[in-house]
Amino acid sequence: MRNVLLRNDLSLSLKFGFLGLGMGGCSIAYECATIRTQITNSHNPYTALLINTNEVDMRKFKEHSNVRKMQLSGFEKGAGRDIAIGEAAFKQHRDIIQREAIEHFADRDFVWVTGGLGGGTGTGSILEAIRMLYANGFKDRCGLMITLPRDNEGTTVIENALDRLQMLAKAMNNLGCILAVDNQKLYNDFIKEQPQASISEYLDYSNKYIATALHEINVVTASFNPIAGYHFDSSELLNTLKTPGLISIGKLEFASNAIDTANQATFLPDFKRSIERGTLSDGYNLGKAARVAVSMVAHPGTAKRIFSMSFINSIETTIEGLSPMATEKPVAAYEDPKGEDLSIYTIVAGLGFPNRVNQLVTKAKEAQEKAEDFLGQEDSALSALSGFTRKKQSEQTGSISDDPFAAASEVASTKQIKNDDLDPFSILK
Repeated sequence: MRNVLLRNDLSLSLKFGFLGLGMGGCSIAYECATIRTQITNSHNPYTALLINTNEVDMRKFKEHSNVRKMQLSGFEKGAGRDIAIGEAAFKQHRDIIQREAIEHFADRDFVWVTGGLGGGTGTGSILEAIRMLYANGFKDRCGLMITLPRDNEGTTVIENALDRLQMLAKAMNNLGCILAVDNQKLYNDFIKEQPQASISEYLDYSNKYIATALHEINVVTASFNPIAGYHFDSSELLNTLKTPGLISIGKLEFASNAIDTANQATFLPDFKRSIERGTLSDGYNLGKAARVAVSMVAHPGTAKRIFSMSFINSIETTIEGLSPMATEKPVAAYEDPKGEDLSIYTIVAGLGFPNRVNQLVTKAKEAQEKAEDFLGQEDSALSALSGFTRKKQSEQTGSISDDPFAAASEVASTKQIKNDDLDPFSILK
């Protein structure tokens, strides 16, 4: 779908709230909350509560009626990538954060806790935040949105992320969905398209990309008339988000004249790849998915030609092959009077962690092995210093004492006396 934010004829499935934690989590939450639509009474459909320690980091977020900022006093200089400090800061201010969250998210259908894994504040506070929401009436309407670090962000960042992923793995069956954003994947995709762009441009792109992907899923499930036998509606979207485990979303667009329904090669391989590669992360074992949903949108003329029984059956067969264990696999087709191309959205829920986590574990182990190798290497400078022995003055120039057997202290004393007799300004005469 094009120009989603410029249309006033769309609806929303769910009212999302975003609890942003740390710099990374706040940036995503802020971008999601500042999406502005042309929908009547929903120009600012989402809300955000931003929590951070560093005072300077919070300045980048402008004030909005649907965005609240909380800088945790006493921790103005930040957590310094120390997850213990991040956790302590949240615990110290839990009561006031709790009051703000209950008030700010009272009318929300679903709350996303967003955090960038690897830093101090977001990584350290994410478990405390989800625990707080669970204890205050949000148990069935909250989930996590986490970012996985890039390879080159350093050992501390990767180990911090793995520390929290270990704990999330133990609790994930009792949580709502977890939406993982693979920063390495987004970075690689971006640098291929814009190799000369700056890192700030990438960060701006990635946050907008995440916000737009989630918003489009929220729009597709509420805005169009179904023309096939199934409608993946708002209640089913909410049930999907309640499903424990990881969730992956995919998007694929075709030009309306690019598909030949009599030739599956014109659409089916691309459709399959869009699910396997995902939009925000990939590398999942799709065979263990608990739910899969497909929503397809096209102009009425295109829809009439493309959405035949054979076309939909081929989509259903592909889903069955990818995720045979899924208990629900709806395939919904919709007409969009203002649509141009064919847009296909997929949601796969109840997954395990993506392969990217394995890569991060490998990266951390390699870094540890390198560190051990370096620590085991002899420091050439220290070795050289330990082998150096300074010669005594008497050994270098001979004694200035008439007594060749005088003690070193006596020689030094004699030399000092002779120097004291000199006029330091004689060179100026």
